[in-house]
Amino acid sequence: MDGVTPIDSQVPSRSFGDELRALLRLGLPIALVQIGMAGLNFVDVAMLGHHDPASLPAMALGNNLAWGASMFCLGTITGMDPLLSQAVGAKDAAAVPRLLGRGLLLVLLLAVPASLLLLPAATWLELTGQEPELIPAAARFARWQSLALLPLLLYGLLRVVLSAHARLWPQVITIVVGNLANAFLDWVLIYGKLGFPAMGVDGAALATVTCRWLMLFGLLAFGWRDLGPHLRTLCQPAVARAAFALGPLWRVLRLGTPSGLQFVLEMGVFAAVALFIGNFDASTDSDGAGLAGHQVAMQLATLSFMLPLGLGIATSVRVGWAVGAGDQAAVHRAVRAGLVASATVMAGFMLLFLLMPTALAGLLTSQPEHVAMAAILIPIAGVFQIGDGLQVAAIGSLRGLGDLRSPVVANLVGFWLLGLPLGLWLARSCELGAAGLWWGLVGGLFVVAGGLLCVLRLRLRLDHRRLRLD
Repeated sequence: MDGVTPIDSQVPSRSFGDELRALLRLGLPIALVQIGMAGLNFVDVAMLGHHDPASLPAMALGNNLAWGASMFCLGTITGMDPLLSQAVGAKDAAAVPRLLGRGLLLVLLLAVPASLLLLPAATWLELTGQEPELIPAAARFARWQSLALLPLLLYGLLRVVLSAHARLWPQVITIVVGNLANAFLDWVLIYGKLGFPAMGVDGAALATVTCRWLMLFGLLAFGWRDLGPHLRTLCQPAVARAAFALGPLWRVLRLGTPSGLQFVLEMGVFAAVALFIGNFDASTDSDGAGLAGHQVAMQLATLSFMLPLGLGIATSVRVGWAVGAGDQAAVHRAVRAGLVASATVMAGFMLLFLLMPTALAGLLTSQPEHVAMAAILIPIAGVFQIGDGLQVAAIGSLRGLGDLRSPVVANLVGFWLLGLPLGLWLARSCELGAAGLWWGLVGGLFVVAGGLLCVLRLRLRLDHRRLRLD
């Protein structure tokens, strides 16, 4: 296979309309995959939300720890995005096996320590003052996820390779199969069907681990036509020596580290908010209602975020192709198309969240106190939808240009220096509780979006050159 043979979505655009259509051809399948990734957790939350009152808040705590351990790893892997897309845009097929080899080694180096961090999960939860009765189940959920981290990262790396070549249907097939398998296993293991014991939170965790491995092997199988030639080339001694050389590997790690930090700062602030809400629940003896409501609202916000995230990934690829091809006009068109598409999509979600909070909450839980809390938080999530869409499109554009550092600064200032302190002040001094923390997130998101758009405007005035590590 020629690793750089162009297909429809790789053809250079000649107008904004052409670019928007090309972006949607590439971005919508990627978005479907992203929605499917979020759908795994969505089904877990929905089934646990109808299981018993303690299951959902326990899963929320364990899930926050698991994602906290994986965020840096996942973000660092996305540092491969501009390298691969720019290589494809430059028609440098020989670079792809080398980059794939470095990505595989990087996954192994990251997965082992991150998995070990989840083993003392109970200790982390005790140190953050969570409700004692929730800790055992939450800690077991987090420990189970240590077995799912390696396949999650490998799946993410192979997706980056396939997306850089606009090979999307292997991803779509595996995510559909993975979601169907996860829903079936959740039904069997959470509720105890087909002769299995009812395992509750542990059942959801076991289903997730099983499906992560299933999806990895499925992606290898369905994507073998595209991945196999690169893997076979990587087995050649000369290519393997170049791929696993320490100098370029170190440069890949340095390139990806800012993206890893950006993931930690962005997703970490939501995890921190969950821990603060859990601490509030423990101090007010609310039986996890705030945490459960937060998890429901967060799950809906995450699901809506997946569509602009997919478009942002596609924007990164389109920008990277244009940079690799040396087409500055195409770079500008790709950036504009990504911003317009993401903002438009999120305007629709904003209206949905503002108009139907109680109905949306009822999809995920049947506990009245959980629905009531979620119905307070969901409209707040609606307020930040457009800001969220713009910031993820800007991050994708900057990543395609090779700028992985600016999003780190924007997230540090917007979320951690402004948004989280504001949220804590609103929660405690103004006695708004969980809603105060979420309003802090709103402020932080719009600061991040505004800062990134300013940086992007400045970057677009410069000439852009392909990133090289060899």
